[in-house]
Amino acid sequence: MTGEAPRPRRNRTFYLPRELVDRARAAVRATQGEDGEAYNVSELAGRGLEAEVRRLEERYNDGKPFPPVASVPSGPSPAGVERIRNGVRVPRRRSG
Repeated sequence: MTGEAPRPRRNRTFYLPRELVDRARAAVRATQGEDGEAYNVSELAGRGLEAEVRRLEERYNDGKPFPPVASVPSGPSPAGVERIRNGVRVPRRRSG
C-alpha cells in the first residue's frame, strides 16, 4: 500500500474492439503476479486512459487539465459512420 487515499471510482461502459479486450485480458492474466503490474483489466485500462489524457493535456492545453464538461458526443465516430455506410460489419463471436 502506498499510503494514498483511494480515488473515487465510477463505472463506465466503453465500446472497444474485441481483439483489444482479449489482448488486454491475456496481458493482465500473464503479468498480474509481477510487481507493479495491473491486477485486473479495469486497472490496466485506467492506466492507459490516464496516460492518453495526460498526453492530450500536454499537447493541447499547456499540460493542464481541460475544463470539465457535462458530456461528449455518443454514437459512432466519423470513421464508424463511414463503415456503416459501406456495409462493413464486424463478425460476432459465437458463444460456446
